[in-house]
Formats: sequence, structure tokens, C-alpha cells
Amino acid sequence: MIKIVNVVSDTNIGGAGKCLINLCSNFDKNKFEITIVLPRGSKLVEKLKDTGVKIIELDGIKDKSWDIKALWPLIKVLREEAPDIVHTHSSFTARLAARFVKDCKVVYTRHSVFPLSGWTKSIVGRFFYKFVNETLSDRIIAVAEAAKENLIDSGVSDEKIDVILNGVQRIAETSEESKLQLKHKLGIKDDEYVVGILARLEPIKGHEFFIDAAKLILDEKKIKAKFLILGTGSIEEQLKEKVKRLGIEKSIIFTGFIENVQDYINIFDVQVNCSYGTEATSLALLEGMSIGIPAVVTDYGGNPGVIKNGENGYLVPIKSPRDTADSIIRILTNDDLKKYMHKRCVEIYEEKFTVDIYTKNIERIYEEMASEPRIKKINVLDAVIILVVIVACVFGYSYINKKETVIAPRNTTKIVYQVRTNESFPETYDMIAEGTVLYDSIKNYPIGIVSKKEILSSERSELNLTNGTYELTELPREDYIDILLTVEADAYYTDQNIFVGDYIVKVGKEAFIKGKGYAGTGYIVSIER
Repeated sequence: MIKIVNVVSDTNIGGAGKCLINLCSNFDKNKFEITIVLPRGSKLVEKLKDTGVKIIELDGIKDKSWDIKALWPLIKVLREEAPDIVHTHSSFTARLAARFVKDCKVVYTRHSVFPLSGWTKSIVGRFFYKFVNETLSDRIIAVAEAAKENLIDSGVSDEKIDVILNGVQRIAETSEESKLQLKHKLGIKDDEYVVGILARLEPIKGHEFFIDAAKLILDEKKIKAKFLILGTGSIEEQLKEKVKRLGIEKSIIFTGFIENVQDYINIFDVQVNCSYGTEATSLALLEGMSIGIPAVVTDYGGNPGVIKNGENGYLVPIKSPRDTADSIIRILTNDDLKKYMHKRCVEIYEEKFTVDIYTKNIERIYEEMASEPRIKKINVLDAVIILVVIVACVFGYSYINKKETVIAPRNTTKIVYQVRTNESFPETYDMIAEGTVLYDSIKNYPIGIVSKKEILSSERSELNLTNGTYELTELPREDYIDILLTVEADAYYTDQNIFVGDYIVKVGKEAFIKGKGYAGTGYIVSIER
């Protein structure tokens, strides 16, 4: 019997949690004993209870990769459990803790794909990332080829990484009567197609381009359709305002949080994924494929590993409503194509993405690791050596940055730059206090101190349906404003970039910002050095 402890830091049920539920529901109980360690109060607890695995709730590690306060309690739990293998899901704390457990091996799953920061792309950054990941992990699992490439680009050795594609349980197909009942409940007519997008309502998921594509389709009047946006997130109100502005409120349906997502996928004729900032292997796409729902997705991250262009859907460029609309129309207006894609969806799902295939691949990694030579636990000397190397990396990187720039050493150069928000509500201006910290809302980095704020007229980019281009129009100030924020920060320079911490400051860069009581999107318009 191989004893496994999985550690996940999620308090909500995301992609990693769903994969864990699938594994715990299907693993071979004659070969493996699985325990799950997760944050106290996580929504995963109730779902995992049904699988019969042992569950340990721990204070700390809530939605954090690194939580120093949870390190010793986690070491204590792992020593008591004495597993053969610790399987971590984005928890750096768990990987480090497992190295203090005798005869324990570590496998780490990378569930995401995201652009590398300037630090990670540097020589010292790549060395540091490689050292930490390869020292604290015996094996690394990437859930998509794109995730593997992401790891390699940041310095991790190719031979250290196994690609195991996510798998899902085939969702239950609902009856035609149930589908009609749900459609009628949502105000969808029998002769209308349903096009859906299922993703967190965050900027990087590209919902605004889904809405623009819907507008194009509706105005061309080639098909009758309703467009469903499932889920919640920080830009929900912003998206609803966009829909209202375009005059398509009757055709775009915001469902909010949905518990029974599978019922909604059942009424989709086409599923859409517009991500452009982070995407590995979308479980929602796999669930749709399991019952033959073709998809139109961006050619980004792990999407090309799921959708084969012209077979089970179409790949389109990021931020491209015209291509998205054309691909949706192509599927819905061609019955033979629709039937072919339905068939290929199910075939590709059964070939690559079933939960049984996923579980067997994970079990194979466990068995291979169990048969490999035992790894001794970290002792005090090992810990000191690791700490020295980490400190050396950090100081080495600082030294290199001093050599790279003749302007000033790292973190000693003051810069002033300006961020212009787009289409903010007038009340947002009052919420922004001068002298307070401004944050990047995607990665929660502090990016400077607001020293000045100014109201500007808001200009909207409207889609011209005649020529497919965007044109600027000025909006009434009582409805929307742009806010020009002057930001002061300590920065350091390389030959290519200006950094505030790990945040790159560059004119023209899209900016996702937040502070106490407010959030917004915009772009960097100027930098004073």
C-alpha cells in the first residue's frame, strides 16, 4: 500500500480542487491510501467527504502558496501521517515541509500558465526558480504542454516534468424536456441557439470580447441566439454596464454563481473561452466535450491542447471578437459541421480526457516514485545550506542589477508615473485617497503611492459594425470618468525594463489596479525618471 498525502491550499473549489475530487473518487483503494490536508473551512471539505478519504483541516495555508506560520504545523502533520509521497498543489509551504519528513518524496502539480515576470526571466531568477523547484520536488506534473513550457522557460529541467492532462467525469446529459424547462426559465425561446462562457469574471478571462462578439452576431441577424455568462467576479458590474451600453440586455444573460453548472452546459450549442492572461486545461471545456459541445477558444495557454482547429471547435486569436463571432456563426449555420464536431468532441474526450485516464496517469507517477530510491529528510545542516543558497541568489540578483544600470542601484531610484483608468464610476474618485498604497489587482503587488488624482473625460472604444474597427467617443461625466493617478514608487532598472518590485512599469501597459474600497482597469500613460 502506497500512502499519499495531498496538500491543497484552496478555500474555494477551483480547477485543482476539482481534479483532486476526481482523483479521490476513482483511485485504486487496493494500491493507495490517500489523505487530504487543506485549509480549515475550505469548500472542498464537503465534496471530499463523499469520496471516503481521510481529511485533515489545518489553520493557515488559506489561498497561499507560502505561509511561514503554517510551516511547523504542517511538518508536524506530515510526520504524524508518515506518507510515502506528498503531492502538493501550488503549495510551496507543503513542499518545504515534506522535506523535513523521513523517507518522503514530493510531487508538485502546476495547474496554471501565466506570463513570466522580468525577475523570473533573468539569469539569476531562472537559477533560483530551478533550484527551489528541483530541490523541493522529486517530480513535477504540468497539466498542459503550455504549463510545461512555462516551467522550462523559468528554468526547470525538461526531464523533471511530466505532462498529465486534466480529466473529468463525463457529465450527465439531461432530457430534452429538462433542457426546454431551463431555457424557458432563462427566457430563451425554443428556436434560439445558446452560446455560453463559463469562467471567473476577471479581466484576463476576456468576457468583454465575448460580449463584442455577441453584438456582432446579433446585429448581423444571421442567427437567433442568447448568450450566457456563467459565474461571478470583480468585473461583473462593469460587464453588465457594457451590455447595457450596447443595447443587448435582452440577449445576454448573467446567471451569477451556479451550483448545477452541468445543467447549463447541457443547453449550450457552442461553448466559448476568451482567456488571454492565464489558462491551463479548462475543465469546463472538457465537460462540454464529454457530451459533444463544440467550442470556440483563444489560441492561448492550454486551449490548443484541448481544441483541435476544425475538429471539435475553432481556435481564434486573443482579443478578437470578429474571429470569435465568425467561428460561432460557422458552427451554428452548418448542420453537417455541427454533427461532425459533436462526434469529434466525444471521441477526443474519450481518447484523452476521461477521469479514468487522468487517475491512471497520476497513479503511474505515484508507483514510479514509490519504486525509486528513498530520499532522506532534511536535517539542520541541509536547511542551513538551502537557506544560504537562497540568500546568495537574492543578493546575487541585487548585485547583477547594480551592474546592469548606471542610473541607480536597485530600490533606490524614485520614479513618478501616471495611470489612467478607463470608464470609472464618478464615486470611485472619492474613494481614492492621496498618500495611500496602490496595488496591482491581478497579483496583489504594491505598485506605489498615490500622490495626486485628477478627473478626465472618459472615452469609449465602440465597435463599428460596418468596418469592424473601434472608434472613440466621449461619455457624459455624470455617468463615467477617467481618473489620472500620479504614482510615486521606488524602482530599479535593467537594460530592458523598469521594475517596482516584480511589477513592470512600461508606457502603454494595461494596468489592473485596486486600493481600499475601489478597483479599476486602465493603462500606464507616462513615466518621469
